[in-house]
Amino acid sequence: MPDDEARDSIGALIRDIRKRREMTLEQLSELTGISVSSLSRIENTRLGMTVEKVEMLARALDVSPEMLVSRDRRGAARPSADPRPARFMVDRARNRKTSFDRELRIEYLFDRDADRSLDCLHVTVQAIRIWDSEFVRHPGEKIVYVIGGAAMVYCQKQSPVVLERGDSLYLDANVWHSVVATNDAPAELLVTYHNAPGADRPFDTRMFTPDDWAALRPL
Repeated sequence: MPDDEARDSIGALIRDIRKRREMTLEQLSELTGISVSSLSRIENTRLGMTVEKVEMLARALDVSPEMLVSRDRRGAARPSADPRPARFMVDRARNRKTSFDRELRIEYLFDRDADRSLDCLHVTVQAIRIWDSEFVRHPGEKIVYVIGGAAMVYCQKQSPVVLERGDSLYLDANVWHSVVATNDAPAELLVTYHNAPGADRPFDTRMFTPDDWAALRPL
């Protein structure tokens, strides 16, 4: 195989596997010690590969070196490249555990799993003042869907928004935010969020006063 074709095969395959692992170039760089610029050039076929780099990348991507340099690319970066078995789970309502946290009644759909980046919660939130609620921020993305009732959402740098039954909201969850019910009645929510594995920022909580909220520094 000509050198240019070999580099193209390896670079495209590395890029495909990295994306399937939901891994950024920065994260791959930390695991391998190869600079982000060099990784970008490798993936875009503008930099040759040494045996040492192939082995480091294979180790970081959890595949065999032979897979990266295989002459047969058919299906090489397909789901079969992932060593983890395909997951399939059923969550029975009768087996679900309920927890309570201040104004929240929470049921996790599926047990919390450190190896799973997606969490889903069935939440009932009481109607309290937003300043009596606990604000949170954490890595990842979040979707809030209102099953019943109405909810008010406060999110840093945004105007408060009221969600009614059937409404949904998406947000990047690394800003301060909180949700409470309105109209003196509980609201029922389905909350799904992506945990952003490997992120440095922890799950933070705090209370705000109106003055504290108004004084938040720009992001």
